Amino acid sequence: MGLGFDQPVKNNLKTSHLVGLVAGNTLEFYDFTIFLFFAPQIGASLFAGKSDGLLAALAAFAVGFLARPLGAAVIGRYGDRAGRKPAMLLSFSLMGGALLVIGLTPPASVLGIGSAIIVVLARLVQGFALGGEVGPTTALLIEAAPADRRGAYGAWQIASQGVAVLSAGIVGLVISWMLPASAVTDWGWRIAILLGAVLLPIGFYLRRIIPETLHQGPTSEPESEDLPFARVVIAGLVLILSGTITNYTLQYFNTYTVSILKLDTVTAFTTTAITGSCLFVFGLLGGCLSDRLGRRPLIVWPRIALLLLIYPIFVQITRYPSFTTLAVGAFILTTLYALCTAPANVCLAEGFRRDRRSLGYALTYTLAVSIFGGSAQFLIAWMLKITGDPLVPAWWLMAASVAGVVSGLAMPIAARQREKRAGAPVAA
Repeated sequence: MGLGFDQPVKNNLKTSHLVGLVAGNTLEFYDFTIFLFFAPQIGASLFAGKSDGLLAALAAFAVGFLARPLGAAVIGRYGDRAGRKPAMLLSFSLMGGALLVIGLTPPASVLGIGSAIIVVLARLVQGFALGGEVGPTTALLIEAAPADRRGAYGAWQIASQGVAVLSAGIVGLVISWMLPASAVTDWGWRIAILLGAVLLPIGFYLRRIIPETLHQGPTSEPESEDLPFARVVIAGLVLILSGTITNYTLQYFNTYTVSILKLDTVTAFTTTAITGSCLFVFGLLGGCLSDRLGRRPLIVWPRIALLLLIYPIFVQITRYPSFTTLAVGAFILTTLYALCTAPANVCLAEGFRRDRRSLGYALTYTLAVSIFGGSAQFLIAWMLKITGDPLVPAWWLMAASVAGVVSGLAMPIAARQREKRAGAPVAA
């Protein structure tokens, strides 16, 4: 089940190129998610004038999602016209600039409401950049892959997000361990954000050497042309909706551990590191298995297992909150999510022709993420505050899992994957 990245493949995507693509994607998602992991501290520092700093910070985090569809439309279309690489370089530059702004914004004690305004504007730029990032990078991974390894290559989209979550968890763990809580709130969170800025020049250089795939090879691909466009978009929206609610609910473990379970920040960030590791390892495994077993089985069966296990896991976590119950729960839930989400992303990308893949995938992905991912954590925190029910995240995850199973069964599958599932030979 080797990934084969050390072998020559069409469009010349070598190991060094893959490292550049994944490194850039990891940095962008690190920049975006580190804000979430330090939401309590950022809320206290930059939204000190608000009655609830955490909710204000989570609202600012959600605002970033509003610009994602616009970024997908502009940068995604640019990726279909000018090429995947220039689109990725543009999104990377915008993300880096916004990152610096957030990391260097003076506290509310200095600027008052001006701090909140600056952060919200920077979050909008970040959302615009990340909305335009997913289309070109996923398209490039799919197009550069050998015909029988698209799942393995495309899985690096979710795997790189896992590396970003893992890196953010490790950075947060180290900062929380080395600094007192007051220092983390005052300036420690800035270190975590600005660490990403230090690596921006390296990421930009690595992206510049990636080969272009848009104009190489055939301009159309028969296995995606026979798929009904409307059905791909609708089923894809629900499929991504399911995944993004699950993803951001799992990422809420960090805040949930501290604010609801009343455990220490070291435990919270250790759990986050476990989540990132599982996304990386089992995201890649899910992509590889989907190349061998077909997309649909890997999209549906882990979701069914997730649906059955969510409630008992959360009952254990809330009744017996400890590092062990959190670690085991996060491991099981994230593993099942990672196994199904990588094949789901690849399946959606395969549903669009090459000449509209960047835009089609980016818009479908970002619309679902913007509406349901951006609001997930704010709504969970709000419902937890109103109801006092610590099982609120479990209900969200169960609803998302039902949607994932239904959309996974309805999602059109590329002809090549149907042939593979039936045991027919697959053309390269």
